[in-house]
Amino acid sequence: MSTLPRTDPRDAEVSLLWRRVSLAVVVLRFAIPLAAVPLIPFLIRNQITLLVLLRPQKEFLLVGGGQTRFLGEPGVLALLLAYLPLGVLAVTAFFVVGRAYRTPLREENGPAWLHRVVPPRQLELAQRVLAKRGPVIAVLARIAAMPPTVLAAAAGTSDVAPRAYLIADAIGALLGFGMAVGVGLALGRAYEEGGVWLTVVGVVLFAAMIALVTWWIRREADRDEGAPDPAAPTADRG
Repeated sequence: MSTLPRTDPRDAEVSLLWRRVSLAVVVLRFAIPLAAVPLIPFLIRNQITLLVLLRPQKEFLLVGGGQTRFLGEPGVLALLLAYLPLGVLAVTAFFVVGRAYRTPLREENGPAWLHRVVPPRQLELAQRVLAKRGPVIAVLARIAAMPPTVLAAAAGTSDVAPRAYLIADAIGALLGFGMAVGVGLALGRAYEEGGVWLTVVGVVLFAAMIALVTWWIRREADRDEGAPDPAAPTADRG
């Protein structure tokens, strides 16, 4: 006799309207960057602002900062306005989807599209680090090579307060934006004054910093894994 998947009454906290709106945004947030991949070679040379709009990633913000320093355009404000829609606002929809589909995401028994948009292995890592560090990890994750969409979905599946998480994520997004564009501006100046080799050194150091923060987050997720729970009952040793 088959059994129905377990459900969590809290899955119904999100109204049908917000589910539909959030799902539409999530699909767009997933599909638009993929569709833009063939355009990267052209856009990175001629339309970096449009590329940031379609794929709000650190490396393209870095290039945008460098072009702003070297060519005088597109400018920091233009890059910020291009970054906000998919880089910040759309991530909120992943939190809502995580909250609305917390049971299918936790038990990996949801529709295939859901687990493609929010890969189970990445979700499990994000859930572990959130459980240990709370919403503040969203700030560091925006600097690390960790998908903010998956982390937002993981926060949605947890008991984290929406306001606390989304504020932390917004702060992290702005810090990550400022860091990437700022480094790009500095590298543009380095290219002007020191040539290509100094620029390469700067890029390597930037990548190393991101890798270090990513390593720390993963270490925090795995730290003390498998250790006995201090709150769990233990046998009497007497």
